[in-house]
Amino acid sequence: MGMTELKRCLAGGSAIALGLLLSGCGGGGGMASTPPPTYTKLADLTGNRTFQSAGAHWTFSPGQLSGLSVQKYGAGVTIAYNASSDSFTLTAPDGVTDTFSSATSTPPAGFVPPPDGVVLYNNTGGIFVVPKQPLVNGVALSYTALGGWVHIQNNVPSVYAAVSGVPTIASDMPRNGTANYQTSIVGAVYTGQPNSYGLTSDSSATFSANFGAGTVATTLHLVGAQNNLPPVDFGSYTGSGTIASGSPGFSGTLASTVANSIMSNGEFSGAFFGPQAKEMGYSWYLSGSAGSSLSAEGTVVGTK
Repeated sequence: MGMTELKRCLAGGSAIALGLLLSGCGGGGGMASTPPPTYTKLADLTGNRTFQSAGAHWTFSPGQLSGLSVQKYGAGVTIAYNASSDSFTLTAPDGVTDTFSSATSTPPAGFVPPPDGVVLYNNTGGIFVVPKQPLVNGVALSYTALGGWVHIQNNVPSVYAAVSGVPTIASDMPRNGTANYQTSIVGAVYTGQPNSYGLTSDSSATFSANFGAGTVATTLHLVGAQNNLPPVDFGSYTGSGTIASGSPGFSGTLASTVANSIMSNGEFSGAFFGPQAKEMGYSWYLSGSAGSSLSAEGTVVGTK
């Protein structure tokens, strides 16, 4: 497998996250009102904690993704952080586990060093990438995180991309109204050739929620580049989905905006984070049409 391409797969578009620590709140003075919940920002979390995620999964071969699927929030990778050993134990939905610690934070032999703002862990069975807090218009999100896990078994990389963070409490989810989110998108497009296309800053995404109807809508415009070649426009895609009842999670499907597209459909899965669904994040994939070797994956985060 190409280490440069795997690096792009991880740092360019993969996602696994942090979060799930909410504390109770103190009371106000009103007898008839219920005080809002208190949320702890990711940067302020301490001690042992367990993180839930939503995201996408696939197996990786040079230039191509296969076995693409999504995991809904709470049914994806679970991350247990141990403060005393400064280690993460990741558990996949099928029970596969890997443990990574600060002692294994150097890249493996032959792996291109990760970009600034990315922490890379490795052990004999996998790689775990944790970017610093994602940015939207240059502002770091407070409650949403992302990262990526590659579990290598029999020389076949199994990749999990996910988002997580401090989730919006079910009782604090908005029940009416709509919201538009400012967004940031990362990802990569795979053509079946050795080198993939990392999404450039010309790529874009939109995301909106109709809390009254319990629905979400998104669009993706994918522009990728590799090496010093001119960028390639891989088209636009629309998505629609539903917010899970009693949960901050949401999921849906993606489809091309034009007929006979080289990538025709896909899925996304994510969740809302922070007070009143202030932030959101989701991981997504697109698969090729019949006869097409193209596929794509990535992550979108945003704030309203």
